[in-house]
Amino acid sequence: MNKLTFMLAASLVASSIASFAQDKKQIANDYMRSSLYTIIVDDHGINGDGNAKGAFIKETFYKTPLPEKFNDHNLETALRSFKPSAYKVTEAEIAAVKGKDDSGAKKGGLGKSLGKFGKSVASETTAGVVDTTNTDKVTAQFIKFLNQNNIGDKLVAKWFNDGKYNATTKSPYNMELIKERGLYNASAFDKDIAEKSTRGKAMLEDAGENLVGNTFVVGLRFNYVNKEDMAKALGAGSNSLLGQAASVAGRGYVIKTTAFLFQLVWDEEAAATFYTKYYFAKDSKEFLKSGLFKLKLVGTETSWADVQSTTISKVSEKELVARATVRAVDNVIAKLQRKYEPFRTKTPLATTDPSITAFIGMKEDVEAGDKFEVLEKTEDPETKITKYKRVTTIKAEKNKIWDNRFDADVEQAENAANKSGEVQKIKATTFSGSAKNIYPGMLIRQID
Repeated sequence: MNKLTFMLAASLVASSIASFAQDKKQIANDYMRSSLYTIIVDDHGINGDGNAKGAFIKETFYKTPLPEKFNDHNLETALRSFKPSAYKVTEAEIAAVKGKDDSGAKKGGLGKSLGKFGKSVASETTAGVVDTTNTDKVTAQFIKFLNQNNIGDKLVAKWFNDGKYNATTKSPYNMELIKERGLYNASAFDKDIAEKSTRGKAMLEDAGENLVGNTFVVGLRFNYVNKEDMAKALGAGSNSLLGQAASVAGRGYVIKTTAFLFQLVWDEEAAATFYTKYYFAKDSKEFLKSGLFKLKLVGTETSWADVQSTTISKVSEKELVARATVRAVDNVIAKLQRKYEPFRTKTPLATTDPSITAFIGMKEDVEAGDKFEVLEKTEDPETKITKYKRVTTIKAEKNKIWDNRFDADVEQAENAANKSGEVQKIKATTFSGSAKNIYPGMLIRQID
């Protein structure tokens, strides 16, 4: 019996695809988004002696909404922090993490160099300045945390609105969230599945592969670093490394963020087992401890965010740390998207005449010359399933990248008042390319 038959046997609801007819003058927001769950690594990077700034970072992490291009798939607060020290790993488990970079890109950059440097020259004078934590070890501990807490099962249960047993449907689950995020027409959903139509089968498959399967976990590890101490430590060890650290040298602090990216594995065998064994159970307790669904490691990435000096800002240090924390998260998520194709998101075009623009920019790590594909929605006439077809490609223009980073307008105003900068006038990033056959609302996605 194949996956679709299992799905049909177990599903209680159905729908037809919602009509995607749209005004070409209106920016579209009705597109399928990936779903995201973020976790903070609660260790010495933010819990050092007297590290009040670490408390600011944690507070900001919990209260800041996810980037709008993702569905919020966060689990309960107790599962949004992770203490590596609570999960012991063997050398074999650490070694198994190595080589898991699925992008094919070379690992490197300042973060990697600092790691090597720290291991070679760490001493009493540099301890706490250069973070020497073995990223592979933390990754192995993260994997153990995810497995021991059955996070994969909990993410799937959230997709199906795990709740009280419904005597009518004879299930503790429902498909309401699938309908909502999949843009399915709720009034027709039940009918199509019940009739086991081609459309109903295709929609179930679409929901599993393009919705549930696009669920990601990002673990975020922060480290608060004094720039002057870092520059001294780097300068004492290597001129070449000092050159690499020039961008973070000077007075003040930086927040280093290491991100660990995982993706939910939604495969045919696990899905079939869920639908046949657990979907109609009287409660979800057995499923939530089954270990049926796993998460796979996609890769890691590191970024830095500067904490503006209080000497040129009128806001409090707490606010400056919060600003840098949000930017650090945005930066590292943008770098993960640039590096790992499955994690890339779509953005609607804002205008096509007189210029091609979109509301993305520095927050998404857009740089001059970056290439994007423009996608048009197409609908299968029989199944009503939506696909995206490339129409053309466009490139981000030099000197026309929107600074949409968190509090950028506030910071620019402060800099202008101190005569150290000016307020940016552009409010969207401009792209070069042919505007023929494209219109506002069409989606763009970065390509290599």
